[in-house]
Amino acid sequence: MKYFLDTNIISYLLQKNVSVLSKLKELIDREDTELYISVVTYYELKRGLIASNATTKLKALQIILHSYFEVVLMDFGMYERSAQIYADLKKDGNLIEDDDIFIGATALENDAVLVTNNERHLGRIKNLKIEVWK
Repeated sequence: MKYFLDTNIISYLLQKNVSVLSKLKELIDREDTELYISVVTYYELKRGLIASNATTKLKALQIILHSYFEVVLMDFGMYERSAQIYADLKKDGNLIEDDDIFIGATALENDAVLVTNNERHLGRIKNLKIEVWK
């Protein structure tokens, strides 16, 4: 099964959150698990760590990504899906940030579960499979 980890989950990994580390280990131990992050998640993580001069966490991020995850770039289909998600959310009066829309669209286009701790926003995206980690 494919899993995309949201920005907040990778942040918890960098903070060595025991619960999140344990859940990630469970996924890694499964034979059929594929782990990904969106290029948008990568951008959000990198910009925050660079802005706060968190060199140790920047190094840890690179190790985590190269060891366990593939970074997925956005393609035309993902932007098309993002535009539709935006329109649907706007019509319903439930807009969320573009970054969350892009991350959700990437998971949808890859038929993956999005692991997050932001169900309040990402749960608004229709048909998005979410697993909440705390």
